[in-house]
Amino acid sequence: MTERHYLWFALAFYAAATALTARRLQRGFAAGTLHHVNVALVVAGFLVHTLGLFLRGQHLNRCPLTNLFEVQMFIAWSLVLFYLVIGPSYRVSFLGAFTAPVVLAVVLTALVAPIDVLAKVPKKHSAWVEFHAAIGIVACGALALACVVGLMYLVQERQLKSHHPGRLLLLLPPVDQLDVIGFRLLVVGFALLTVGMIGGAVSHRVVGAWPWPKTVWAVAVWCLYGVLFGGRAMDAWRGRKAACGAITAFVFTLAAFWGATWLSK
Repeated sequence: MTERHYLWFALAFYAAATALTARRLQRGFAAGTLHHVNVALVVAGFLVHTLGLFLRGQHLNRCPLTNLFEVQMFIAWSLVLFYLVIGPSYRVSFLGAFTAPVVLAVVLTALVAPIDVLAKVPKKHSAWVEFHAAIGIVACGALALACVVGLMYLVQERQLKSHHPGRLLLLLPPVDQLDVIGFRLLVVGFALLTVGMIGGAVSHRVVGAWPWPKTVWAVAVWCLYGVLFGGRAMDAWRGRKAACGAITAFVFTLAAFWGATWLSK
């Protein structure tokens, strides 16, 4: 089997977790057997996903971050990685229920869209290039999970303000806890993004100039999250504003990266 077969298998596990999420929402189960099954499906998808990326790297003989398809797959992988770290740490049982559909959408888009094309490799192979790319994508994973937490915050806030709240009011964590988790993910993501930018500056001197659309994208994303981080650090943006900021920033990051990739061709 090729690496794409394993990635399709990973998609199947994520789809099953998403279907189970819908079932949990319907029945109002936050914990118990269904929760453990949900986590097991995400873990299984993550392991198969990891195998697919590993085989892809073996085939390319380099870190599999050479085109839009691979980048999107890596972002989804990083998102699940951070979920598996954050979920048990904060005991946020329903975080996986929100994470699985987002991962499913990212992976499905990558597999279906015609974006898996051979890309030009740098003139000179350098560990700095792979370091810069890998750290930047892992940062996107943390920021993607911050987006998921922001969605959870908005849903929970709406439940609290509703005159007829549903089951989600009891299933989701308190908004204060979600706000803290979102801020810590933002700190981790922005720190990794900054390290990745430094790696990019070094690799620029090693392999030559990067395409200007991707350079503009990287600087714009870093500045956007820098503003968001500054606002959170000074307590200017909290709660709903912070949640909307995390969602908007990540959607912009994905959309702008797609645009930058097409302009670079």
